[in-house]
Amino acid sequence: MIRIMPHPANPPRRAATPLPWPPALEAMAERRRLAPGTALFRAGDPARHVFGLAQGQVALRRVGVAGEDIVIHLAQAGECFAEASLHGGHYHCTAEAVGTADVAAVPAEALRARLRDDPDFALQWSALLAAQLRRTRARVERLCLRSAADRVLHLLQTEGHGRDGAYTPRSTLRALAAELGLTPEALYRTLAALQRAGRLRRDGPVLRLR
Repeated sequence: MIRIMPHPANPPRRAATPLPWPPALEAMAERRRLAPGTALFRAGDPARHVFGLAQGQVALRRVGVAGEDIVIHLAQAGECFAEASLHGGHYHCTAEAVGTADVAAVPAEALRARLRDDPDFALQWSALLAAQLRRTRARVERLCLRSAADRVLHLLQTEGHGRDGAYTPRSTLRALAAELGLTPEALYRTLAALQRAGRLRRDGPVLRLR
């Protein structure tokens, strides 16, 4: 069941996790801490904010024609979402925290004004969206691969760093399995098989190509 949690009048202070945003965008944001299962907004609600995800995951859901629950996107730390609210009156999906999530809410009206009045900021915003679009395209391409091993290797090749594709999962291997469209058991078996085949090595939480 999705719950909408009220925000306390004086939430406890905590160190904010940085977002890969332009400083001007971060300055406009209000931080919110979401408990697991909390709905940030529901389909049909007035679209008043664009959001960035500093920690955790947020599932964007719609109800299918047969009443089924469809996750249309699983937002990851460092991404923004609901950016379509800049040009629409209502949200077209429901955003629900998967586990505890730390989000930054930017008023859509203030963001529109800044984009209109500040060309340098508008370029920074477009670069942010372009980078996110590249990651989304890579994710779609990865999910089209049939074998679990190909999905893991593609992840390291497209999102890893350095010659060995060093990749540190954002949270748990269970969460990584969901991102790859695999069961946790299938991911564990695949990692072990790739290690035995000499195609992957693990340095603690870091996955590397060999």
